[in-house]
Amino acid sequence: MPATFELFGIKFLYPDNWREIERREDEGSDGVTLELPSGGFFSFEKDHETRVIEDIIDEVAGSIAEDYEEIEREELSLDEALPNERSVDFRFYYLDLLIVSRLTIMRSGSLTLVLQMQAESRDFDQNELVFSAILKQIREAF
Repeated sequence: MPATFELFGIKFLYPDNWREIERREDEGSDGVTLELPSGGFFSFEKDHETRVIEDIIDEVAGSIAEDYEEIEREELSLDEALPNERSVDFRFYYLDLLIVSRLTIMRSGSLTLVLQMQAESRDFDQNELVFSAILKQIREAF
């Protein structure tokens, strides 16, 4: 039986073996971070500021760069993407593992959603269909 996330008009199902991570007070309550059993995560946030999408991407890239030396960045063209949606894959090494971190930003009027899916590359590949199914649900609700 899948678990359900529902907040600010967005509802999606996700695997029931994913665990919701308790949020720190400074992270606010407009989102959720779900931890995959393999150690990766799916993060969903409502962005309160009306920032330029490129600025959000650069901020995430900078945050990753603070902890990891070399980062590859690749813009994605997803077939099912909404008109005001951008996706970027970041790749970097942690120990000897290649990590994939996909950032997807959706905007409709003043509402901006920031989604991040991250896992070791093999785990990312194994969960990519689940990530896509979640994104599809969010797009339909958006």
